[in-house]
Amino acid sequence: MAHPLQLAAIIYDNDSQPVDALLHSLANHYNRKGIRVAGLAMVLNEQGLRREPMAVQDVETGTEYSIAQNLGKESQSCCLDPSGLADATGVLRAAVHNPPKLAIVNRFGQQEIDGRGCRAEFVQLLDAGIPVLTVVKRKFLKKWHEFGGEEAVDLVFSEAAVQAWCDGLLKR
Repeated sequence: MAHPLQLAAIIYDNDSQPVDALLHSLANHYNRKGIRVAGLAMVLNEQGLRREPMAVQDVETGTEYSIAQNLGKESQSCCLDPSGLADATGVLRAAVHNPPKLAIVNRFGQQEIDGRGCRAEFVQLLDAGIPVLTVVKRKFLKKWHEFGGEEAVDLVFSEAAVQAWCDGLLKR
């Protein structure tokens, strides 16, 4: 049975915007109300921005997963640790079998564009009819639209706008 695609992304411009704090805030808000939200969001530093080295956190349990490998100070390569990411995405795969009202996937970025990262989990969640919220950097918007199609929703980086989308979705 085909499910209507329920997919939205908070569009942001740069890493100084606290999009990850917004994901955590939404997950906490709904989970406190008994509306189950599951998934992954980047671990935050004291300023509410993505912590370095990169790690993601299960928004239900608080469990952290390191997704960065130390390549040394002079490295220009991507520091994403595929093994760490594979461990973390187990949270998303488990959500397919125990569906939440909303799944949060920490990013749709270069890794997902290249067919890696959390791309398979995005597809599994959507195929299972589970609504998904993520964040997308504006420079990846074209590839995001290719992935999500016309049904995917672009949300401005605004707590009110994102909350309104979530409220509308979760009241169905």
